[in-house]
Amino acid sequence: MNPFKTLNSNLRNLRNLRLPLSILSVLCISAVNRASDTIPAAPQSQPIAIVGADIYPVSAPPIAGGTVVFDKGKIVAIGRDVPVPAGAQTIDGKGKRVYPGLFDAASDIGLAEINMVRQTVDTRETGNLNPNIRAERAINPDSEHIPVARSNGVLLSTVAPEGSVIAGSSAVVQLDGWTWEDLTVKAPAAVHLNWPAMRAPTGRRAAAAAEGAPSRDQQLEDIRKTIADARAYKAARDAGDKSVPFDSRWDAMLPLIEGKIPL
Repeated sequence: MNPFKTLNSNLRNLRNLRLPLSILSVLCISAVNRASDTIPAAPQSQPIAIVGADIYPVSAPPIAGGTVVFDKGKIVAIGRDVPVPAGAQTIDGKGKRVYPGLFDAASDIGLAEINMVRQTVDTRETGNLNPNIRAERAINPDSEHIPVARSNGVLLSTVAPEGSVIAGSSAVVQLDGWTWEDLTVKAPAAVHLNWPAMRAPTGRRAAAAAEGAPSRDQQLEDIRKTIADARAYKAARDAGDKSVPFDSRWDAMLPLIEGKIPL
């Protein structure tokens, strides 16, 4: 059922009635809220074969009139003479093209909904040094942007925090899940550093710098000190120094210091 069509019908029926504006507002809000609910796909119950399509693999030449078979959420066979498993659902792909899912290498999907409404934007944290910020924990699985991106072929994305000199860690997410745990494929994926502008600020930026915004040299010193402190923290923890308390900022830097994730 189209909620907007239903809404229009209801408004025509109520045209001659004097109703409070709040009632009509509720009708509008209800219709919009039902517009595109995110419903993650159910687990695959049988093999599915797309037959006769032109297939464009990731690292091989296109296959004209080929077959793709996937089962339990994974591709299990691809080629021109691929047998269709017994009991498989067959989809006629003749005249169609099948491409791999797209991977958005860096986005704020799930962190920002309406840029002009501050309460719906969770892309950055206060302060300049936030290595302990975890993007996956802030993702809204009910974001309207997720089903839109997925319907356009974007199935994976690296969601990254923004703003600070050291903004935090990103996460690789799949765009199909009820919770942030369902969405997360890999986290942390990388620590994100926003390198200071090397040119002296002018105009409004110069005015902001005069009002107390950290200078370029101060930001560079903060970066150097953060990495040095994280290395010292790791050395102390590795040595079993119990006088060094747990610190979430430096602990979040350990995968980077150990070379397990990139910067």
